[in-house]
Amino acid sequence: YFIQSNLRFCCSMKPGMISAVHPQECHINHGFCEKERDENNIPLKENGEVEQETELDELHNIRKQMRFTVDTNPPWPISFILGMQQYLIMFGPTFTVPVILAPLLCIEGDATETGKVINTMFVMCGLSTLIQTFFGTRLPIIQSGSYVYFAVAAGILSKNPCGDETPEDKTHWHKRMAELQGNLMLGSVLQMFLGAFGLVGILLKVIGPITITVLISLIGLCLAGVAANNASAHWGISIGMVMFITLFSEYLKNVPVPVPSYSKSNGWEVKWIKVFSTLSIILSLAIMWSLCAIFTVTDVFPEDSPARTKNLTESLSNANWFYFPYPGQFGTPTVSLAGFVGMIAGVIAGMVESIGDYYACAKLSGAPPPPKYVLNRGILMEGVGCFLTGMCGPGIGVTSYSENIGAIGLTKVGSRRVILCSAIFMLIIGLIGKIGVIFASMPVPIIGGMYLVMFGIIAAVGIANLQFVDLTSSRNVFIIGVSLYIGLVVPMWSGPVYADPVKKATISTGVDVIDQIVAVILTSGMIIGAVIACFLDNTIPGTDDERGMTSYKQATDQAVDSALARRIYHEPLMEMLATKFPVLRKLPFVNQ
Repeated sequence: YFIQSNLRFCCSMKPGMISAVHPQECHINHGFCEKERDENNIPLKENGEVEQETELDELHNIRKQMRFTVDTNPPWPISFILGMQQYLIMFGPTFTVPVILAPLLCIEGDATETGKVINTMFVMCGLSTLIQTFFGTRLPIIQSGSYVYFAVAAGILSKNPCGDETPEDKTHWHKRMAELQGNLMLGSVLQMFLGAFGLVGILLKVIGPITITVLISLIGLCLAGVAANNASAHWGISIGMVMFITLFSEYLKNVPVPVPSYSKSNGWEVKWIKVFSTLSIILSLAIMWSLCAIFTVTDVFPEDSPARTKNLTESLSNANWFYFPYPGQFGTPTVSLAGFVGMIAGVIAGMVESIGDYYACAKLSGAPPPPKYVLNRGILMEGVGCFLTGMCGPGIGVTSYSENIGAIGLTKVGSRRVILCSAIFMLIIGLIGKIGVIFASMPVPIIGGMYLVMFGIIAAVGIANLQFVDLTSSRNVFIIGVSLYIGLVVPMWSGPVYADPVKKATISTGVDVIDQIVAVILTSGMIIGAVIACFLDNTIPGTDDERGMTSYKQATDQAVDSALARRIYHEPLMEMLATKFPVLRKLPFVNQ
């Protein structure tokens, strides 16, 4: 309302008059306001022909449609309600990342230890979100655990299968976690380096839509075995989970539900709100978990069935009410050359994913496209978040969370204050120890059902990047097909080989470090496919239009409302330091 009123005030003024609210914006927007438009509100040229609407016009149209833009703040009570909504969107996928990681850490079935990882994950997501929103891009972006890093973790930990641990030793898995922590910290240093020295642009020159498609798609496709193993624990429960998620998120997404509401002016009233799509995972989880509990109590499930609910009495009694993650809680982080090589692939994939999210979030929240120094600053601060995450121990790095960006487009709420409130919820839930234990006890087939949906969506998100590519080109079809197929086949072969000591010896080079690097690469389809796709895409002749590079990079060439950009992307601390020490202006992540 504030933005709309201000624009109307600007448009009512004559050229040269000054707005007391935003003089620069009024000056810039005056031509936008004065344009004569047709019945569809499309600008007309002087001769009466329809004028093509510019990116600047589109930006201000978006800002007028928003309830709250990135630079406006709802009242605190409303901010907390909207922040809870954003938190609920990221809640389901975020807590499943540590649950997926548990078998690789050899703590599957140990609700107390898995709960610690879940609590730590939420605390680190909240902290990383605060860092990114207020010191990074300053866009309303939530940082969450990424499946990109899970694929890398699976490759690092696969060289030491579980089997020698004793249930009495509650710290047996700390060594495995420490290896993930150390390599994540080292990989995040590379990410901070790329952001701090402005090398992100160079990276994007060789990584196009084809490479991104293969890289992201293989994350989901290579995890098909994990999904199958969990879903096969009880296909009925897993398919039921898929059906309810599909029902709520797709079929009922536009169906409103009556919700009681109270305001001082109107008192109690009923409002109709579309909640099914927002709460699709939570609602499906509640239904299927309750069904498993009923079948457990009535002994429909046999005693040894993975679908039975667990008795949480002992686990809850062992868990503290409050859990405070701290650096080194799982021991001193360790580093391996093989693990670092694998983590580089995760870092690059996370950066590419986040840069795309920055542009999408800016457009949906009513902000101009982020300038290059903002992209560099965002990648730098995301690296800081990953480094802190590595110090404390979820073992999985953080990236921008696309689902929450989509929610901005639906709700028309892109305020930074709302994301601040969402980060506060993450921190509070993460610090309550018993909550992590409860979710760690989820029956295996329910997790399998979520995998079937989530891993499929990840693969589809990768395929969506082909919209920029010319699929009638035999060159592109060849690159995509070969890199995808080899990325799938090689891990299918290498997995059984490395699980068999006799076969493993046949591919041993005799040098442990080289063997570890080869093992991580051969068991990670994401690395294999992305490297092949990147090499072929940059060496086989093809035009930029054919490769999709022109369409993919159009976002970086959009017109920018410079005054509005300065106001939105202004980072007070960095600007204060740059004003005091002008030499800092030469850094790629500082506004020139």
